[in-house]
Amino acid sequence: MPLNKYDMVLVDYTVKVKESGEVVETTSADKAKEFKIYDPSRYYEPLLVIIGEGRVIKGFEEALEKADVGNEVEVEIPPEKAYGLRDPSKVKVIPLKVFLKSGVRAEVGKVVEVNGELGTVRSVSSGRVVVDFNHPLADKTLIYRFKVVKKLEDDIEKVKYLIKRHIRDIALDDINVSIEGEPRRVVVELPRKVLLSEGIQYAKRLASDDILKYLNANEVVFIERYSREGTSK
Repeated sequence: MPLNKYDMVLVDYTVKVKESGEVVETTSADKAKEFKIYDPSRYYEPLLVIIGEGRVIKGFEEALEKADVGNEVEVEIPPEKAYGLRDPSKVKVIPLKVFLKSGVRAEVGKVVEVNGELGTVRSVSSGRVVVDFNHPLADKTLIYRFKVVKKLEDDIEKVKYLIKRHIRDIALDDINVSIEGEPRRVVVELPRKVLLSEGIQYAKRLASDDILKYLNANEVVFIERYSREGTSK
């Protein structure tokens, strides 16, 4: 059965570039190791996708809308519905002194940030640095092999996944959630170790915005509870 706008699903997928056969992204740790793209600093788990939200590329979202839960699908996505066509105007020459002033070492192949934009250094010579601000997968046709492993139906579970989207290093079982009354009030309690982590206030704000938008909630409350021993219950 096709999915509807704002349905929340968990998706496993692997992406490769059609032209080269190179695997560039996967949600599976085993596949990441197999294709030698494993990154120990990231989390390998099914991706939460909200249909119609626009957080994944257009071609992938269109394929998801037609997918059935549990079925494996392979779809070819052209550049126009992936990361776009390469734009020569996005290749810019930056004075080397800009990098020296900010303490960044310009090296070929390195991803750098200039004026809030990420780009890849293509060459360095005589006081000039050529930086390509096109997406690394621009002009590429992508092949997505994916499976919708679950459609979230329970509102408590939806809240937990929306929180985990912004606070990655937390287990679902460590997130306590209750939904009260009409209009609905969502109450969330997180473990102490998470409350002390860097950027937690911003993450809570982003999660709250998602909950208010997609769960028809009127209020989100985060509880901080401390015992005499200084540990959260």
